Amino acid sequence: MSSSESLPKNESQLFKDIFRNYDPLVWPNQNNSPNWNIDVWMSINSLVDLNEKDQVLSLSAMFDLTWKEPLLKWDPKEYNTEVIYVPTDMLWLPDVIVQNAVSNYGQIGNRNLKVYLESTGTIIWFPGDFYETYCKVDVRHYPFDTQYCKLILQPLSCEKKIVNLDLATEPVLRMNYDENGEWELLEIVPDKVWQHRSRHFRVEFTLHMKRKTLFYIVNMILPIVFLSLLNSLVFALPANSGEKITLCISVMLSYAVFLTLVNDALPENSDGVCYFSAYLATEIFLSMTATIVTVVNLALHHQDPRYMRTTRLLTYLLPDKKIKILADVTIKGKTIDQALDTHEDGTGIKVVLGSDIAAALDRLGFKVFTIVNIVASMSFFCAMSGMY
Repeated sequence: MSSSESLPKNESQLFKDIFRNYDPLVWPNQNNSPNWNIDVWMSINSLVDLNEKDQVLSLSAMFDLTWKEPLLKWDPKEYNTEVIYVPTDMLWLPDVIVQNAVSNYGQIGNRNLKVYLESTGTIIWFPGDFYETYCKVDVRHYPFDTQYCKLILQPLSCEKKIVNLDLATEPVLRMNYDENGEWELLEIVPDKVWQHRSRHFRVEFTLHMKRKTLFYIVNMILPIVFLSLLNSLVFALPANSGEKITLCISVMLSYAVFLTLVNDALPENSDGVCYFSAYLATEIFLSMTATIVTVVNLALHHQDPRYMRTTRLLTYLLPDKKIKILADVTIKGKTIDQALDTHEDGTGIKVVLGSDIAAALDRLGFKVFTIVNIVASMSFFCAMSGMY
């Protein structure tokens, strides 16, 4: 049995009748109107990836383009059918492109899929595909960021024959959407935009996405917060241990590694500063400052045990038992063994050992760096989370 004989007679005759005088290469408007309106809705299947480095959004989606063709109407009672499936090469299809595509730039859809044709002359075309579009990434609040990415459908037409894209009654469907492990799709906002230069309407679908932060909290933020504590603990390490400088350098290099990892994941632009990168740079600066202070401390701690005049700051920081009062004005030659204490009013000079100054700076450094680390961490994390 041949394929033509296996088809219902009425449907086979229907193809012959409605396409007898129809040419898919001709503008399908029997009234010669310059405008042709097409309703569009979007069904997203999956959000594959958002490459922040290249600023490219990858997603799988299907569109529904619906329009009426008066030449292709029929009486469903006469042919015993209301819908037929028509190959795309038998119909005129609008030239619609994804304007912000970065790959496969051309007409949307798969030409091998058939088109629905209803008895009212309504044509329904489902051009589904894998799309890669440009998305300008705002990195300021990384990794607590939200992104707005657009998918723009643009009809190609001229002033004499204009194709207008319009939004359907229900322009967005998410029935078959598969969740992404990194991004949460909050909403899809459709919009119809008038193009003044080309004198037609296009449609835009804006995807509002929020990054899922659990991975970044566990693998990046918590280790960095723990490292920030080591900046202060450097000053609690005894000078005689011989490991103060080693700890300072290790912490600073760890921050440098994390800063490199963060910058490798972000686009190379100067439109905005990532607060997370700024926080890491601040911690590197604090580590460098702690290293410098530690070097000075060790120089004071290991210098010759000679007395030096105190200052008001040292008098305030050091306990009274650390301060000696010498009667001799020439104190540079005095050592611990040669020093003679005197407590006569108005005749003594307050002096202190270098190791005592180093110990005082350690206590001061621990307090100052602890406060600065807490304030810096809270400020940057509030900024990253968008609290201000």
